[in-house]
Amino acid sequence: MKNILVLLIIILSLWSCSKRDVQVPKVGMQGEEKVQNNSAIWMFYNEDGTVDVNEKNRISSTHWFFNIDKKLSLKTILPEVNRLLIRHNEKSPHNTKKMNNYFTYVNSINNQLSFYRIDSINFKLIAKKDLPKISGDTILVNVNSSTLKIPVTEKKAIIQAVFDSDINFHTYLEAKALFSKTLKNNQLSKVEYFINK
Repeated sequence: MKNILVLLIIILSLWSCSKRDVQVPKVGMQGEEKVQNNSAIWMFYNEDGTVDVNEKNRISSTHWFFNIDKKLSLKTILPEVNRLLIRHNEKSPHNTKKMNNYFTYVNSINNQLSFYRIDSINFKLIAKKDLPKISGDTILVNVNSSTLKIPVTEKKAIIQAVFDSDINFHTYLEAKALFSKTLKNNQLSKVEYFINK
């Protein structure tokens, strides 16, 4: 009996050690709150800044929720996000209709779990020298960990966001919240550049 009790304690302690949390960002941004037919992808933060991806529960014929720890840097998660988006968009006999992809976060306005749709965004992780020249009615906005200034303009300019890839996922979603409050529909470019130093 004593041996069984010791074995039970060991199993319980191993189970509790393997349990991990994802701290999703909390930002003041309206998003979708009800999405049926979904499966989750988890991106866990490691103490050395690397990511562990758990995609065991994803089902190709569902909408995908990307549950990303707020501390993870963009340069760490974007290769994984892009890899999974390509996989989700592949044609399959199981995919009878287009399924969407979402980043999850907590909306601080109503304290509800919310979903930010990312299907229209083209995430480009590039070197600074490869940033294309901005011309015409396009205004470049740099986003880093300390500043984000969105220019106020009367003309119908397109805002091209260029993110420092060292910023974390939480800062990225805070910037997206500010863009959504400040800009009109379709004013933010669907291509987002992330400068990899």
